[in-house]
Amino acid sequence: MLIYKKNIIRFDILNTIVSIIIFILLLTVLNINIIISGILAMLIYIGNSMLFAPNNKLVFLGIKDSNKQKEYLNLLDNGYDNYEKIIEIKNKITKPHIKQECNDIIGKIAKILKYLEKHPKKIGENKKFFTYYLETIYKIVNSYFEISSQDIHSKEIEGIISKTEKTFVIVNKSLDEQFTKMIQNDALDLDTEIDFLKNNIQMKDF
Repeated sequence: MLIYKKNIIRFDILNTIVSIIIFILLLTVLNINIIISGILAMLIYIGNSMLFAPNNKLVFLGIKDSNKQKEYLNLLDNGYDNYEKIIEIKNKITKPHIKQECNDIIGKIAKILKYLEKHPKKIGENKKFFTYYLETIYKIVNSYFEISSQDIHSKEIEGIISKTEKTFVIVNKSLDEQFTKMIQNDALDLDTEIDFLKNNIQMKDF
């Protein structure tokens, strides 16, 4: 689940509790009519939601372009949907070494999704990860399970199954390469900051 969605759920729970407490206080302590107390508590709930709710996409993404906000959130949502569907299929696979390959794939996908969610401005330059790679990985895992779970023994089918199993290794390697590429700029920025700090220390400019 997206981090911002978890935050929304937490906020809604807290906001509901606060509104209920206010309703009870208005009704019992201030002896305000039950209908008015309910309306006031509801208005407070709505006001808190409008002012403080973490589902404010401008705050979440740090991106001012509303079209990009919508696009990036849709990409993340679809990415997590595919991620969860891959997990569901993996749980049905019986071959231990293939299940492990799928576990590795799932772990790497989760790492990439969390990274992009924390660095949403990088989503734009990694659209292909959502629109091609995740969709394709899901299709491959799903097709593999459907074919391998059938009790069919032919050289052609067994060849396709074997080829698909080898593809999982390639997918794992590809995900490592994609993640390395994503964080490469972060590493370069860190290296620049370290050099800058060293120069300032040597020049005693602090």
